[in-house]
Parts: sequence; C-alpha cells; structure tokens
Amino acid sequence: MQTVTFFTHTHFGDKPQIDMMFESFTSKEIRICMAEGNIMREHTAPGAIMIMVLKGSVLITSLEESVVLNAGDMIGFEAKVPHSLEAHEESILRLSLSKNDTFKRVIGVL
Repeated sequence: MQTVTFFTHTHFGDKPQIDMMFESFTSKEIRICMAEGNIMREHTAPGAIMIMVLKGSVLITSLEESVVLNAGDMIGFEAKVPHSLEAHEESILRLSLSKNDTFKRVIGVL
C-alpha cells in the first residue's frame, strides 16, 4: 500500500511547479502548484485527463468557453481538446493522466 499527500513539500514560483505524485497500473497522478497569476498556455493531451482543484481557484478555458474551478471542483477533457489554465490565487491541482501519457509532456507545457 502506498500513500501520498498533495499538501507537503509544495512550491510556488514564477511558473507552475509540476511533480509526479503517484503512478498506478492505469494512471499517473500529478500535482501542479500555481502561484496567483501563473498560466499554463493552451495545450492538448493525447488521452483523456481529469483536473481537480485541491486548493485555490483556477480559470480554465477550452474551445472559447471559460469556467472558474474552486477547491473541490473537477473537470475532465477528452483526448486532444485544447485547454489553458490561469490561477486566480495560490492553487494546488491534481492532474490525472492515462498510463500512456507522459510526465515529460506535461512539463513541456510550461
């Protein structure tokens, strides 16, 4: 049994801080720490993803629609759907990727 916590050893800076937290047989769980004003420019993922806000508030824009997610909110995207993120305040996100996606790709969004 492996446990992880998303709230220790967090880092906030001039760009989002991305850490691999857990890898299972089917998914990869990634923590993204965003300082207020941090942006992740528009990008896509090769597979479906889920984004959950654990702390803070983040504006997510996709296909000319925008939504503000607050702590406890979650959104999902199918493969290849363009989306961007902007932190309205210091925020911690959980990003769930399919096993076939790569951590390196997520780092490349910065």
